[in-house]
Amino acid sequence: MSKWIITGASGSVATECMRILVEENKDIDAFSRTNLQIENKLVNFTKVSNYNNIDFDVSQCECILVSQGFFDYKLITASSSEEVDNLIEANFVSQIKVIHSFLKKIDTKKRINVAILGSTNAYEAGSGTGIYGACKAGILALVKALNNEYTNSDVRFCLISFGTLSNEMGSKVPNQAPDSLLDVKFVAEEIVKKMTNEGNSWQPEVIIRRRHIKTLS
Repeated sequence: MSKWIITGASGSVATECMRILVEENKDIDAFSRTNLQIENKLVNFTKVSNYNNIDFDVSQCECILVSQGFFDYKLITASSSEEVDNLIEANFVSQIKVIHSFLKKIDTKKRINVAILGSTNAYEAGSGTGIYGACKAGILALVKALNNEYTNSDVRFCLISFGTLSNEMGSKVPNQAPDSLLDVKFVAEEIVKKMTNEGNSWQPEVIIRRRHIKTLS
């Protein structure tokens, strides 16, 4: 049976993705620094203190979802050096470490779809989101580079970005109209749908915004 690997698995989007996958009888290797919000025999959970040098088992893997990170709405001048370091580590450095770890082990002749969660802040960062947006813009550049590096393989990389969610993280963003917030379950459904695309068509960038989906080539 094929399986998924999910990092940052305790997050709201990852949790909803896992609920969908469990209904589809998919095995999941889940990694997170905090306990999961879901328990199921199909979910093999590993609690980690960080994302350095994780020994991923990619032998039966069909999809990898890199979803760790956190949002903090704060002006750069109001952020301490420690807060800046934590944001960069959580939203940029740890993603690179995870990708580096599993790329050393995958069979490039086998189809594997890799998605990294991004943010519309990578394209249009506003006041109070500069550091977070810069991290996500860096991930966008990483995805573009990886697709170029692996263009002759069967490994596909995609950045899936979305706006403010109707969850705890989204509540930190001021002046958000309730009807502009994205439903977490809807976003998860679109991620799973995108990731299980087995055809030759593949979009390296997907933006989910206010219940509308836009693909960028």
